[in-house]
Amino acid sequence: MNPEVKYDRVGKFIYGATRHGGGVSDVYNWMADELRMERPIEGDEAAQASLLNEYLKKFQSDEQFSESHQRFLKMMEIR
Repeated sequence: MNPEVKYDRVGKFIYGATRHGGGVSDVYNWMADELRMERPIEGDEAAQASLLNEYLKKFQSDEQFSESHQRFLKMMEIR
């Protein structure tokens, strides 16, 4: 995945989180939940980077990413 696509996808999550009163930690927690991994400690940049890489590996296709992103937005709306 090229860096442009990677940053675009991360940006969509961050924008969606902030639109619904959340933050970056909500994005990382969502990714951890989607992967059934332990949530990273806030500020642990190495753990967050590793989690992001694993998430982007699993949800590589546009369709997979879009479905996960839509689930995230629905979760943020009902919080």
